[in-house]
Amino acid sequence: MDKSLIKLLSRLGYGLVAITVGGSNDIVELPIFRKLVITQNSTWKISMHKNFDIVSVIPWNRFVINKFINDERIDLITINDVDKNALPSKPQARVMANEGKALEIVLNPIIRHGEHGLAFLRDIINEYSVIDGLKIVVSQGISKVSDVRNPRDIIELMRVLSNVDAKPFLSDYPSEILVDAVYKRGVCL
Repeated sequence: MDKSLIKLLSRLGYGLVAITVGGSNDIVELPIFRKLVITQNSTWKISMHKNFDIVSVIPWNRFVINKFINDERIDLITINDVDKNALPSKPQARVMANEGKALEIVLNPIIRHGEHGLAFLRDIINEYSVIDGLKIVVSQGISKVSDVRNPRDIIELMRVLSNVDAKPFLSDYPSEILVDAVYKRGVCL
């Protein structure tokens, strides 16, 4: 993890970082957590879940969500592309809420689709933010410094698109999910 990127995130007010690549946690500016992302071609990696702080799955269709929403090793269902076929149905989202799973929305890959991506983002926030108990987490999907956005800008974008207060999506819910995931793996904070 690039120390200059971490320092930028810290100056912008970020409180924690979850990384999906290897690296050490020797950067003191922010707590760094390791995230395992399961995709269609990497389902075998789920057996490595104990080596990571948080585990996410990117569903490739709606039916695959059924397999993972009851799996205690999974913490997040991640949406990182404009694909309505990979979104959980409302009943699946209610089960996710009951099982303690969160819905993660990765902004940068979705916004890259322009107006279509913004409309998709608006629709999923409006649809899922009304489901009782379902935690929505908005992450940026940063791969380079130019991908970094100020958290206040993200909150304002969500408000403009959907008239929903997105502050918990960036502050409260990510912290709660990480604490729950780390505790579930046997580490007490």
